Amino acid sequence: MKIRKATRRDIDVAWQIRKQSIKAQCIEHYPPEVIEPWLNGSLPEGFAAELESNFYVAFEGDEIIGLGAFSYNENKIYAMFVKPEFMGKGVGRQIMAYLEALALENNINTVHLDSTLNAAPFYRSLGYVGDTVIKYNNPRGFVMDCVAMQKELSS
Repeated sequence: MKIRKATRRDIDVAWQIRKQSIKAQCIEHYPPEVIEPWLNGSLPEGFAAELESNFYVAFEGDEIIGLGAFSYNENKIYAMFVKPEFMGKGVGRQIMAYLEALALENNINTVHLDSTLNAAPFYRSLGYVGDTVIKYNNPRGFVMDCVAMQKELSS
């Protein structure tokens, strides 16, 4: 598996992986009034620019198998999605290690994230701490519970 900066050519695949990942992992942890707007609807305006500026894709051969996003302005990992058939195979761990390395390269020593309820144990296994459930205002126009977490990085 390799990781590279996302490009506009990746937009459709990235959007599909996002939806597949949510369906596979989040449906049992959130009510329909969250899942419905999270999964449905068209690509949001500005997603292509966001993908190009903050996202990285993991791939094997020509197949994109996961993606993650890091905001340097906020010191925050704000998206991580893996194709369901690659879940549990270390893809998410490798994407997270890559994003953390980017943070360290930019002298960022504390990284934040707002975890979905189902993903908090995964992030804890990577050294993230935090138990506070917050209300996250999703850009798609709904509010969802997330767990605010952070990790002190060491070089």
